[in-house]
Amino acid sequence: MNGNGGNVGAVLFVCCVFTLLLLPVVLFLLTYIFRLSCTLCGLPKPSVLAASGIMLINYVADVVAFAVLETVVHEGTRMIAIPRWEAWFVAKFLYMPLDLAISAGLHAAVMGIKFGKGIEVWFTQRLIMLGIVAACVLVGTIYVLARG
Repeated sequence: MNGNGGNVGAVLFVCCVFTLLLLPVVLFLLTYIFRLSCTLCGLPKPSVLAASGIMLINYVADVVAFAVLETVVHEGTRMIAIPRWEAWFVAKFLYMPLDLAISAGLHAAVMGIKFGKGIEVWFTQRLIMLGIVAACVLVGTIYVLARG
């Protein structure tokens, strides 16, 4: 027990269980968005297994590429004394075109489509995700404003 009377271990356990239960939902949502993007771009809808595999390959390639880019940016910004959090934003914005090229290339190679269609799928995915984030922010803002 802590000073406030709550059990930190129990709260931590509940948070971990909630995160583990939320993981399949997030994976399903990402796979659904990818399949929807393919359909909206005029491509045949991949199976759930194929879409999951493509998303996994894409995620691994993106993580490796972002780790390398982030290290280079952090080392470069460290020499000119830019704060680490600003360097992260710089790396994130520099990473967008790299993510576009990696994702479009992987979509084209794995699905047997043209590179331009891969770019179209990438943009459609990002727009759907942006719409979901914008809707969540809108609901949160309305909730905060309604509470006064």
